[in-house]
Amino acid sequence: MKTTLPVFLVLFMLGMISSASAQDSASKKKKKDLIINGSFEAANTAKLKKRGQFVLVGSWSTANEEKVDLFSKMAEFPDVGAPKNAMGIANPKDGDNYIGISTHLVASRDGRGYITAPLDGFLEKDKMYCLSYSISLADAAKYATNNLGFHFSKKEVFEDKEYILKNDVVLPLNNKAQTKMDGWEDLCVVFTAVGFEKYVTIGNFFSGSRTVTEKMDKPEEFTGDQVQLGYYFMDDISLVQVDRESDCTCEDEDEIEGPRIIFSKSSALKNNASLAEKVKASTVFFYSNEDDLVGATKRELDGLYELLEANPAVRITVNGHMDEMEVEKSKQYDVFKDISKSRAENVKQYLVDKGVTSSRIMTKSFKADQPATQMKTPLSLAKNRRVTFEVR
Repeated sequence: MKTTLPVFLVLFMLGMISSASAQDSASKKKKKDLIINGSFEAANTAKLKKRGQFVLVGSWSTANEEKVDLFSKMAEFPDVGAPKNAMGIANPKDGDNYIGISTHLVASRDGRGYITAPLDGFLEKDKMYCLSYSISLADAAKYATNNLGFHFSKKEVFEDKEYILKNDVVLPLNNKAQTKMDGWEDLCVVFTAVGFEKYVTIGNFFSGSRTVTEKMDKPEEFTGDQVQLGYYFMDDISLVQVDRESDCTCEDEDEIEGPRIIFSKSSALKNNASLAEKVKASTVFFYSNEDDLVGATKRELDGLYELLEANPAVRITVNGHMDEMEVEKSKQYDVFKDISKSRAENVKQYLVDKGVTSSRIMTKSFKADQPATQMKTPLSLAKNRRVTFEVR
């Protein structure tokens, strides 16, 4: 016999399901943001009169003696206003305020700004976190750079007149020279916490030789002077714990998920690392279905060459890898079949051309048999398209 539920009971059950679904969705959206005042809205803009007054921003401070700027729609003085100010033209990404920070100064060991703040809680060991933020290259900047990164630490960081803060650094997935001036570029990256980190510090943590710079033309609409800096507006910084890499998405997802994606490592090596650890840390990455060595890859290999040059008795193995999508494509097209091998061989040839004896380098190829991660997100696939190194 067919049983029919009363209408009010059906509606009640549907309501419960809908409510549970809504609560689940809301819980995902309302995950705690660990960045305090990430949009820089809590700021004493009534006292904002000139550049270098980042001290007016609540919860944040500078991590060295270089000045960092606060810009605001509420400012009465044009040099620090918004959208127009001394460094360019940009509306805030969120609210009324944003900041400006230098990442590169030509012909000087000073000039880089670093900012720091306590987090709203400790990071949990082995948990994944999604870091997202927005940047825009200032119209006055002569140079675009890469390497604007984030360092998470257990103790507060303050470096007096230090050129580089040598710490582990979280970098965006596409760690390229960020050239966008017209509007904001939304960036995000997933990283795994060491555990008990309580502070965040932001800036360019890499030497000039490891920083990509690109000369820029001054926009016609900007009438101010161009300065010999890499300098970025920054806004809307957020940090939330996520369960999956796929939970971390930027608004500009097409760029991250497109075919021209290359992974960038998110940490710097400790100063006391052994030679074997330094060699192992020299991993380089590739675009999908490609074996070409791009600029960032060559710079990493230049560092490896210096290690081998300084240690002539060391022999290494160069291991080529593919991601699963590339393996599937290689089953259809022969041209992609040996791409893990050609990646390893191209890396070896680059080192040989620089002067390393060929007999010191052995190559192996593994296709997708030894993935760095088992996940299938675009970020994970990018991690697997790589060449790794080991001392033998």
